[in-house]
Amino acid sequence: MNDPVPGAPLRAVTVALPPGEKVDPVALAGAQGVLFAGAGLTLAGWGVAAQLPLAAGLEDGAGRAAVAAWLAAVPVDDAVNRPGTGVVAHGALPFDRAGPATLVVPRLTYGIDEEGHEWVTLVGESPEVPEPADLRRRLHELSSRAGGGSRSERPARLVPRPEPGAYVEAVARAVAAIGQGRLRKVVLARALEVQLADPVDPVVVARRLLEAEPGCTVFAHPVAGGRFLGATPELLVSRRGTSVGCHPLAGTVGVVGPGGDEAAAGLLTSAKDLAEHRPVVEAIATALEPFTERLDVPERPSLLRLHRVAHLASPIGGTLRTVDGVAPGVLELLAALHPTPAVGGTPRHEALALVAELEPVPRGHWAGPVGWLDGRGDGDWIIGIRSATVAGDRALLLAGAGIVADSVPAAELAETSLKMMPVLEALAPGASAQLA
Repeated sequence: MNDPVPGAPLRAVTVALPPGEKVDPVALAGAQGVLFAGAGLTLAGWGVAAQLPLAAGLEDGAGRAAVAAWLAAVPVDDAVNRPGTGVVAHGALPFDRAGPATLVVPRLTYGIDEEGHEWVTLVGESPEVPEPADLRRRLHELSSRAGGGSRSERPARLVPRPEPGAYVEAVARAVAAIGQGRLRKVVLARALEVQLADPVDPVVVARRLLEAEPGCTVFAHPVAGGRFLGATPELLVSRRGTSVGCHPLAGTVGVVGPGGDEAAAGLLTSAKDLAEHRPVVEAIATALEPFTERLDVPERPSLLRLHRVAHLASPIGGTLRTVDGVAPGVLELLAALHPTPAVGGTPRHEALALVAELEPVPRGHWAGPVGWLDGRGDGDWIIGIRSATVAGDRALLLAGAGIVADSVPAAELAETSLKMMPVLEALAPGASAQLA
């Protein structure tokens, strides 16, 4: 573990913010910090107090235990004591569950929840907490440093990888493999390289995503090769004490234009989409069963409607088993779940082998877990879809579709285009007109 001064212990202090001028969490995170902005909780982190490595990603059992132990050992003075307070680490993990990753503990974290409670956590050797009015002024000073990239809206150049026809062919090959009984479902992604006229301003992009997709969690995190950001609708796992929750999505239809309401309603009775959704729910229930004493799984999915698409969704909740009064932490639950059939397929091994065979562009962080955890083992982790990795004037987007026996290749291509649009429009307004 990397402390700011080798061998120096860290402390965390969380204080409540009194009412005052609104803090902009997107600007506070800026182009270098971390952002997790959901409907019920927003966290924005600035600076780096510590970096916590997972040398072999989620496969690194010893690393997971070390991260949890390190966070639990940090002395905390928490005057707020709500989810997201105290010492918090953020991470954007690669899709490859064995890929190396690093969690970041910010020096300063601003938080606000759905009830309007605001707080600040400072982490350091001897964190000094200013007076509340001075602290809010300090937050605004840090927020004013955001930006730095151009906001030009000149045309962007799009390079699909693979070409649309090749993706259609890959889907057809996947359908054939399913027909041969090799697997039940596979999620195939395609990539889009975007060359912009000017450097990307991550703050502008995140603000556009928040405005366009208010029902999603907007995230931004530094990663190797740039900044990973997006607006995802899918919660992988949340843990609060002995409570656990997941909200998987699978099965999609476009709802833009006339007929959108009918298309959304039809999703609930679509045999093809139900066949795509069911394995996801089954896999999550199977993965969580050893950790829970109670698990509530809906018999049929509900409908989640966004701006351009609607999804089949199944909110799953339960109560975790405890051993000597301790429930499994969110990092252990995450390791048991990722990747679900919502982004991989089933059976997992066969699906991921077919992904490696048919996808020409490595997924990187796309569809990997993004989220936070604290010293109590609580946290929220979403799936990093509807996302892009940006660096300078370039961005790489990916989008996937769940392929089952009844999939129509051309329709799956169209679905990936719909899923790319929110992020592409945030990067370069008007560019989605170029999508195949």
